[in-house]
Amino acid sequence: MELSPAFSITSDMTDEELDLYFATCGSLSNLPTPPPAKEHTIEKLAPATSGVPDFAPELQVLATHLANLVPQDVSTSRPSVHSICGFLERSCLPDEVVAFAACILDALSYSFAVTWRETLLPSSYARDLKYFMKTDTCHHASVSPDVLVLAALSLAHGYFSDTRRSAHYWAVGMSRNQFTIQELEATKRAILQDLDYGLCRITEGMMESMLRDMQRTKTAPSTVAPTNENNSTAKPSRRRNFSIDLPGTATWQNGVHTPEPSP
Repeated sequence: MELSPAFSITSDMTDEELDLYFATCGSLSNLPTPPPAKEHTIEKLAPATSGVPDFAPELQVLATHLANLVPQDVSTSRPSVHSICGFLERSCLPDEVVAFAACILDALSYSFAVTWRETLLPSSYARDLKYFMKTDTCHHASVSPDVLVLAALSLAHGYFSDTRRSAHYWAVGMSRNQFTIQELEATKRAILQDLDYGLCRITEGMMESMLRDMQRTKTAPSTVAPTNENNSTAKPSRRRNFSIDLPGTATWQNGVHTPEPSP
């Protein structure tokens, strides 16, 4: 078998001749030529309309109402209506509980923003006011104001229901890991501290007024024909019965929040 000059031991070719040989060397004709690689056709997927799920218009109205009640100075960004819609859809809270949460947000004072930021900071940092003022913006920027709405919903549900939902349920289940348990609990403490732990001062009349405001906003976009005072069929849709369908709930009687008898 005759070897090529490149593999021949007795070859007397010079280096220049070898370089010329390799430069002009072609593929061996006695070996099968592999078939050309098939071009993988990439199927063009139809562009998705939007990865954002569509929520019911009623939820969007309630979420917008709650977002507008968050104090303006708590953050440089405003709460996300889409995230709040997710909280409401997953928690399945009655409108009355949502109205109570709205009353909680509406009762926050002007100094709540400072209280909330201080509560979110580690205790070692909060002792040093000068360092707190320097790092306040950087540390607080990562916490979304949506947690205020989530904390208000958690407090409202816990106030009416004997079967409390854990902080893990709200932070992990309801917010889909958007917030940590520490952030949620710190926000709830800040809200209670700002209200002087006086959730009982939110009366039934305040809840009914807030509920009417939310329902009025809900029915306003859908009303096309002018309202008629003699039309009694539209009144039940705008004013619902004040009842809460939660197991082990508390009741209102004579303007006093009274728990039900233990089973």
